[in-house]
Amino acid sequence: MNPQMVSTISAFWERALGVDGLTPEENFFDLGGDSLVAAKILALIQREYGIEAELRLIFDNPTIEEFVDAVGEELAAAPQRGAGA
Repeated sequence: MNPQMVSTISAFWERALGVDGLTPEENFFDLGGDSLVAAKILALIQREYGIEAELRLIFDNPTIEEFVDAVGEELAAAPQRGAGA
């Protein structure tokens, strides 16, 4: 797991959920997350990493740790920026 990505994504969750000091084990739903908050987080992910993830990504990976791994997998599967252009 990429420590920089954990830090960045944790900050996104903190911003969207309005809480501070989250750990990788924190659960999106236990923190009061819903589809509107998930959409905010996914918009931040898109802006930072250039991938368009679906809501299911956060619902299927509800801890920061799981979500970071899933985002990493999405990044690995995404076409490289500028490739083939």
